[in-house]
Amino acid sequence: MIFIARDLVVCLAFFAVIYNALSCLVASAWWIMRRVRQEREAVNSADWLFGLRILPFLGSLLFTVFFTFPSFWLLERKSFDEDATTFLLAVIALILLGVGLRRALKAQSRTNHTIKQWLCDANADKVVTASATGAVATNAGKGAPSLMLVGLWRPKVMISDMAATVLSESELHVAIRHELEHQRSRDNLKKLIINAVPFPGMEGITGAWREASELAADDGAVRTHQDALDLATALIKLARPSQQWVEPELASGLVCGSSSVALRVRRLLEWRAAERRLARIWPWTIVVLFMVAWVATNYGTALALTHRLTERIVP
Repeated sequence: MIFIARDLVVCLAFFAVIYNALSCLVASAWWIMRRVRQEREAVNSADWLFGLRILPFLGSLLFTVFFTFPSFWLLERKSFDEDATTFLLAVIALILLGVGLRRALKAQSRTNHTIKQWLCDANADKVVTASATGAVATNAGKGAPSLMLVGLWRPKVMISDMAATVLSESELHVAIRHELEHQRSRDNLKKLIINAVPFPGMEGITGAWREASELAADDGAVRTHQDALDLATALIKLARPSQQWVEPELASGLVCGSSSVALRVRRLLEWRAAERRLARIWPWTIVVLFMVAWVATNYGTALALTHRLTERIVP
């Protein structure tokens, strides 16, 4: 039991070092990238930005689980030789994990409370038909946002009475398709994950991902030039009323503070069917598969190198 506890302490300490180092590296690289590339749409891939945002945590976790833990278990001596610094780093890791968990639970609680308040005043007798888009919709009363995707595991599109009144049928349908794109991308769940992995200096990447996710949802909702015009009209109609409320942390609204309505409308007015093309992810897939294959064939060597690295980084 003592040896297992030592292994866990060392793993936590190593996780703290790697997570902080990777987070600082990613935050610095993002700052430099934004300084070099001044154009607002220079980086607009939502998937790429989300991957970059969670890279420090995911990379540190995978490395700790698959390399640090087994290397210590197989190669470390049974003697107790950790000093106070190791325990301090382990405590820092526990604090990081605890703060992340608390932030995620608090964000979910605040979001649920806000949505319940909006739904309390809903008109149960008035039903908004969303069958043309395949949406599972729920009504919201006055004071609620126009359209919003709520929920993490079984999201629903929340439609306010104001949106159903102001928007035409075609505008409402394409706006609902926008929310369904957020559902397909699991954007609410991604927001929960981002809340669970906090680190100073990551706000820029988080903001860029939120805006990119809105642009991606616009692209996914639009199929024809008329759809683009309808969605642009819906954004313009709902832009001013949206200033009366604040978007919950774990929900995705049609018009929200994390995206520029002017930018979205301009992109929609300039929409071209030929511009929509699939992202080329196969080069990255090949790189990842090659790395996995190399690690699998040289796992023993990798564990030995990890153990040496652990002894140098974690006293």
